[in-house]
Amino acid sequence: MHAFFPAQAPRRHAAPARSCLMQLTVDVAAVTDLRALVVRTCGDAMQFMRVEACDHGARVRVWLCLSRALAGQVMEAVMRALPGAEFGRLTPLAHRSAA
Repeated sequence: MHAFFPAQAPRRHAAPARSCLMQLTVDVAAVTDLRALVVRTCGDAMQFMRVEACDHGARVRVWLCLSRALAGQVMEAVMRALPGAEFGRLTPLAHRSAA
């Protein structure tokens, strides 16, 4: 190969995974199972989890901040393990550029 052409194509930096905010509602008795399921599925990739009581304390609304790819995996796992869960919005989050 000629000296001016690299043997491999130049590597590009992978774009960071797009984060999203996933909203769901579960029975209050299932929130511990939900948390364990999310941690098992996402590990350290989950950025935060917010829990708020609703329906007079019988259910909880949960917001998860995670990557879009993990959101699909979490949805699948939740549908299998917690059939009473209700899914809400999946909102993409804007990325700030490092300046």
